[in-house]
Amino acid sequence: MLVDFSVENFLSIQDRQTISFEPDSSVKGLEDYYFITLEDEDKTKKPLHLLKIGMVYGANAAGKSNVLKSLSFLRDIVLKVRQDKNVALSTTPFMLDYSRDSKMEINFVVNKKKYNYKLEFNRKNVVYEELNVYTTITSKKSKKNIFIRNTNEEKQITEIKFDRSQSVDAMVEKQLNLLTLWNETTLAGFSKISADIEDLKLVSEWFDENLLPLFPTLMPLYYITKGLLQDKELLLSDLVSILQRADFNITDLRLEQNQANISDVIAEALGGNEELQKAIEKELLITENKLSTIDDSKMFVKHTSHNGDFTLPFGVESEGTKKFFGLAGVMMYLSKTSKVMLIDELDSSLHPELYEAFITTYLKNVKKSQLLFTTQNREFLQKKEILRKDALWIAKKNTNASTELYSFADFDSSVIRNTTSFYNVYSLGKLGGVPNVPNDLLFYTEK
Repeated sequence: MLVDFSVENFLSIQDRQTISFEPDSSVKGLEDYYFITLEDEDKTKKPLHLLKIGMVYGANAAGKSNVLKSLSFLRDIVLKVRQDKNVALSTTPFMLDYSRDSKMEINFVVNKKKYNYKLEFNRKNVVYEELNVYTTITSKKSKKNIFIRNTNEEKQITEIKFDRSQSVDAMVEKQLNLLTLWNETTLAGFSKISADIEDLKLVSEWFDENLLPLFPTLMPLYYITKGLLQDKELLLSDLVSILQRADFNITDLRLEQNQANISDVIAEALGGNEELQKAIEKELLITENKLSTIDDSKMFVKHTSHNGDFTLPFGVESEGTKKFFGLAGVMMYLSKTSKVMLIDELDSSLHPELYEAFITTYLKNVKKSQLLFTTQNREFLQKKEILRKDALWIAKKNTNASTELYSFADFDSSVIRNTTSFYNVYSLGKLGGVPNVPNDLLFYTEK
């Protein structure tokens, strides 16, 4: 589970910004719906409570999507195994300030242990790494070092040193140093060797299996659900039941399995936009991985009306239907697993009633997963009875175009009182994160 994540000098983020899933001690209520409780290895120690949801508001171009992209980038760079030390890292520092390194830090829990991982990098190489484990799951300061990695940038070699308490064999440490290129992480280098280092194994698996990558915004979310159905991770009958309860007039779904050209699948998803298709294929590394075909399936939807039943290809359904279909599958999947999922613009194409239904159903049914997403749905802020301030975040664009990140819980009672409407204070701009737009965008000069 994700405890918190910090990033500095990456995309629109200049100074260190942190998003946290630890509950704020000043916020009370709704613990049964918002909290995930994690036990320590030592059962005599206090458990750790974490929030299961984080909602990021903010004006367009304020950088809220970049918070998610930063976390997804960390996952990618941690896991990416490289064969060529001369390949640049695909990083973009703030305002293209390549003179400064980018930094990221993450705290997370896996197998009843809380880990701290720090990473510093530039376009050429990983500069510094550090992995620690906390003495208790609730500790914020007391921790033991596992390894520290520095890079000799002049010689382009990696220098990894394990703490003596780790009892790592000297030959294993030497092998890891030799095989970890200067432009990849120690955890990526660890995947190249045959060694049993429990902490590195647990941490690598968490990044790979529990922290899910940000799904490209241009690709419809329903592709995730479709894939889960193909892999038998979800039952069609369960999904149909949710769609019926959401008043979509859908009474059945059918999948027809087949092999499909991956480029054709992307083209269909993007409505034939060739430029976007090339961009997505590049992002998914289709050419590099030499992928041509994938197991795909055609999906058909059965509707029932007073005129009888009729079946349509899923592709002709409305964007709102496709979006909720995707979210419904995601929610079912998260209710059965322990994952951290990132979704950009969760509310796009979605009616406010369905947005509220998704959030409340997620809070009631998901027990071991976390969801971090961006949204523009201000209407939901009126539902104060089902909201916690520490789960609401704002991305604000500063005068130098940098992103500042903070939560509703950071404001004291002079701004947000117990009786204050979240919707009103946010809409009026008292919390920041809203665009300063005049009522009339057009102007003309009389001749």
